[in-house]
Amino acid sequence: MPVASCGDPDLVTFPRSSSKPVQALPLALAAPDLPADELAIACASHAGTAEHRLAVLRLLERSGSTVADLRCGTHPPFDPAVAAELIRTGEAPTPLHHNCSGKHAGMLLSCVLGGWPKEGYTEHAHPLQVRIRELHAELGGVDLEQVEAGTDGCSVPAFALPLAAVARIFAGLAQPSGEHAQALERIFAAMTEHPFLVAGPGRLDTTLMPLVPGLVAKMGAEAFYGMGLRGGPRGPLGVAFKIMDGGERARAHVALAVLEALGVPLTPELRALAPTALHNWAGREVGGVRVELPLAFA
Repeated sequence: MPVASCGDPDLVTFPRSSSKPVQALPLALAAPDLPADELAIACASHAGTAEHRLAVLRLLERSGSTVADLRCGTHPPFDPAVAAELIRTGEAPTPLHHNCSGKHAGMLLSCVLGGWPKEGYTEHAHPLQVRIRELHAELGGVDLEQVEAGTDGCSVPAFALPLAAVARIFAGLAQPSGEHAQALERIFAAMTEHPFLVAGPGRLDTTLMPLVPGLVAKMGAEAFYGMGLRGGPRGPLGVAFKIMDGGERARAHVALAVLEALGVPLTPELRALAPTALHNWAGREVGGVRVELPLAFA
């Protein structure tokens, strides 16, 4: 039963990249001594900066893999400065610039450590992806049959499950328990200690986590967001929300509204992440953003 809800907590939807902490769990279990920065990049939707790419290369080296082994594809880096530099120099982006390359490097290492073939690691029937689906069900507290499977933009399986189940997954990051507790705690620590690696300059995960002690946060495509909050006024909690039109413009506003409703005081630094005034290109205020969040507490 959710602690609080708004909309339909049973909505089945794809967390997209908000699933990355779960996708990194086999790696955390198999490599308990993995440096925290490399575990963080395995959980990341990174911006393609040099710091991000170097972390991915270190992770690839551990499995004897190269950039050519990555099956994520290629897209321009999310960081505007890096993208502009590639254009200036006439260089093409590589799979290292892909926001999911850290996840893929982590999966390759999980295969080596688990005794599974690296070949076909993105396929639904691969043992690693089968295990990741099982972990979504275990951590989300649902039957395996409730975890539906599609294919994500980076070619690995994307799993859909109820919003309330994703909230339970993030609650498990905030207060790890059970057989995976130590690995989940390491994922929480890696993400919160290395917020820059999780996203990048000016991006919500990177800016939000340091401003809220005890918060782990992970964005997903199409305006999904997951948060795990420990030590808040209501105790350890998990949060998951999906903005139905996929409009990411409202994600920071909703995240802050949820945190405030859960008793987290919004400092000026936090409020600055979600300005309410809208300005046109001439600098004139032309509108605003208002969040109405009627959370119904159980």
